Amino acid sequence: MRLNFDGTTPMSRMLLLSALLLHSDFHVVLERPVFVAAGDLVSYRDDTLVVTDPVGEQHRCPARDSYWICR
Repeated sequence: MRLNFDGTTPMSRMLLLSALLLHSDFHVVLERPVFVAAGDLVSYRDDTLVVTDPVGEQHRCPARDSYWICR
């Protein structure tokens, strides 16, 4: 499934994220899995996944590891 982590596109369904492919060649593994509810906004800034709920409250989930994939 392709998701937008731009902070402006709401998630269409609830997800459990533990790792993500931020770009086609950049992989991020989170410190612990995070639930993202439908309607939440998600962005990735400064090695941290930021989830903003519809009320505006932000939750931060730091990355444990991130790396470029060499192909």
